[in-house]
Amino acid sequence: MNNENKLPKVLVIGINAWREDGTAHTLMDIFRCWDSERIALVYTRADMPNTEVCKYYFQISESQIIHSVLKPWMRVGRIVGNTPVVKNVEVEAEHARYTKAHKSNSPWMPFLREIVWKFGQWRTPALKQFVLDFNPDIIFVPIYPNAYMGRIQRYITKLTGKPTVCYLADDNYSYDSCKSILQYVHRFWLRHHVGPIARNCKDMFVIVEKEKEDTDSRFGTDSKILTKSIDFTEKDYQHHTPNHPLKFVYTGSMVIGRDKTLALVADAINEINKQYGEVKAELYIYSQTEPSDNIRQRINNGAAHFCGRISRDEVLHVQIKSDVVIFAEALEGKEANAAKLSFSTKITDYISNGKCVLAIGKDYIAPIDYFQRNDSALIAHSKDEILRQIKRIVENPNIVDEYGEKAFNCAVRNHEKNMMNKRFINTMCNAIK
Repeated sequence: MNNENKLPKVLVIGINAWREDGTAHTLMDIFRCWDSERIALVYTRADMPNTEVCKYYFQISESQIIHSVLKPWMRVGRIVGNTPVVKNVEVEAEHARYTKAHKSNSPWMPFLREIVWKFGQWRTPALKQFVLDFNPDIIFVPIYPNAYMGRIQRYITKLTGKPTVCYLADDNYSYDSCKSILQYVHRFWLRHHVGPIARNCKDMFVIVEKEKEDTDSRFGTDSKILTKSIDFTEKDYQHHTPNHPLKFVYTGSMVIGRDKTLALVADAINEINKQYGEVKAELYIYSQTEPSDNIRQRINNGAAHFCGRISRDEVLHVQIKSDVVIFAEALEGKEANAAKLSFSTKITDYISNGKCVLAIGKDYIAPIDYFQRNDSALIAHSKDEILRQIKRIVENPNIVDEYGEKAFNCAVRNHEKNMMNKRFINTMCNAIK
């Protein structure tokens, strides 16, 4: 550090551009407590950054990586600055490519992406000069489920020789969620990079207790829990009077089996309404994921409504107006393991807003374990329990307020802003000593 009163200079190596109007806010929110002049970000998307959280950026866009495979003499990567520009031809093409990949859900797509990045010309004098000119005190390394990110991260950490602190927000190491030979091969490839990064870091951040237990036993770390922080300075619990009919809301992705879980919720609500002979509850699903015809018939039927995509501001509005927000993970097969060690930022949004949560998933996955440890949600592990919990809410609507308050108190205990910021800053500063 140049001055003992200054925070360390941090180089972050991530995937997404940091934009206030974007969808990927996790890392940006973590660094809101930092001095923006002492943060640099190397990232791998076509989007342009736009936030006061960070001032220095180096962009390696995937579109240029693809072109460089066909034209090996081409060098990619450039210094960019904050700009309100949201879209251009390259950004649109990249978004379309990712939308198509998510919709097809092909096991070939991650594999082909790794091959493209393997032969892409990203290791350039421009990248090297940017890193050395910034001269960080410490490298912040989020661990992603992409081997190419591990390769970039290892290159930069070796180039600087500076200590690293890792951030592990999912199970990006075990084989538990692999369903095909290609996925096993890809995970083997990923582990080749994740293992050395994790074992050689000075410290490790994780996002939930169950993940801490798994990570520390696997890598020999003493990890610290770091989640999205919430400012409760002028925030108190607001008691909730249930609507009639009760309004259940889901906002988010419907990939990796969540669509099937939501279909079970829709079936349960329609069954309960049928039993009572009137509409006691309604389900509203807001998602950019296009459901299959079979799923659509179930989630857009009777008192269940599939409403498509809405903006970030609209998401907050519909959540606040709801009685019950749904946290859903898969209940079947390998998909049920996808969230084994994850912790969605939606959870902190739900509980900090004092919402009654209906959490659905296997009891061994980290989000459900978190809700159970903190008694902060109504929980269902199966189709029968989904029906039972929804019926419980219908028969006793005041439980919505009871669990809303439990959720809010849990958020205050575990995610208060000053506590989280102090933990983050102390860990980062200690890592360079």
